[in-house]
Amino acid sequence: MTMKMNTAQSGNGSSRYLPGETRAYAHRWFFTAACIYAALIIPLTLLARHGFGPAVLSVPTGHAFEMLFGLAPALIAGYLLGPMPARRLVWFLCFWLLARIAGLIAPFAWPALVFNALFVILFARQLLPRLWAAKKWRNRSLVPLLGLICAITIAVILAGRLDEYLLHRYLIDESVQLFALLMLFIGGRMLAPAAAGEFYRQGMELGARVQPNIEASLIITIAAAYLLAPVAAPFSGMLLILCGVLAGIRLFRWQLWHCLARPDLICLGLGYGWLALGLILLGWAKLDGGSHFSTAVHAITVGALGTLATNVIVRVTLLHVKQYPSRIPQIVIMTGFMSIAAVTRMAADFSNYRETLLIIAASGWSIAFLFALHVLLTSRTAPRVKPTQNPSTNS
Repeated sequence: MTMKMNTAQSGNGSSRYLPGETRAYAHRWFFTAACIYAALIIPLTLLARHGFGPAVLSVPTGHAFEMLFGLAPALIAGYLLGPMPARRLVWFLCFWLLARIAGLIAPFAWPALVFNALFVILFARQLLPRLWAAKKWRNRSLVPLLGLICAITIAVILAGRLDEYLLHRYLIDESVQLFALLMLFIGGRMLAPAAAGEFYRQGMELGARVQPNIEASLIITIAAAYLLAPVAAPFSGMLLILCGVLAGIRLFRWQLWHCLARPDLICLGLGYGWLALGLILLGWAKLDGGSHFSTAVHAITVGALGTLATNVIVRVTLLHVKQYPSRIPQIVIMTGFMSIAAVTRMAADFSNYRETLLIIAASGWSIAFLFALHVLLTSRTAPRVKPTQNPSTNS
């Protein structure tokens, strides 16, 4: 018995030094990488426009690709992958990092294609079967959505490599709708139970929670807008405006004005509001023949993605270590800087002081992600909890 006990103790001790034998949290790794990357990529883009950074970032499509298919997948992986063997997570992170480096050096070369493909294939193989096990079709809709995003990642690089630049740009531009739908889904699933919990704490009841009918309408409408974009752009634009209106109605029915004591919920709601506004502007740009398309896109990518991403990073991180996001003042400051970034980036398209506004926008974006990174790093000193479930379910 003594020998067995010693063997067991020895095995337990050695397992701590074997990465493949331990469990790691995807949100800690990928959120940290995403914060660092986000804080650096926009200043690098500004430098590239003046000849001092990676040349690919000086091209609008290069900058857009790294935002949508570089930064966003890291955020998605951190939110959805959950706890997994550390060795496998290291491979995920290494392929993502190598894809980013290769893309900045030579965006259409074979290394960029291979590393991006390896990352999205591993990601899809790990996550999609689990999501397909959901009972409701609305939850299962994440499978084709994420699968399409993974496929487009590879298709965009292949189009550039084959000198099909019109297709390359088209795929990047229209993919904004797919990421908007993903944010509508995840943002709603996070806000609804959190708002309902605050209502319950105040002795009230929130009747409109997930709002499945509106959520189903959003899924169908954006899918139709995406499919109709190449053949009926104006009709696609009208559908996107309808999506923005539906998202606004959904947000209004959460009655967040009753949650003023919860700045974390107000900040999440602001990100969702940016998403509704961005969809309306994107639809209007399509109706107007593409005029001010960039402005509409930045309402979604900076206003919505930036605000929701930083708030989700902080919220998931704090809930994981059993802390309350409502008690962290950095959330309001961080969201304020991101709002400044969104407003100044959109205003730059109409101003004679474009370069100054772009610098302010880049600074606000990076500062917001540095605040999120600070919360991530300081949370590592808090006690760890057992990895029993995906951290996203705690939100």
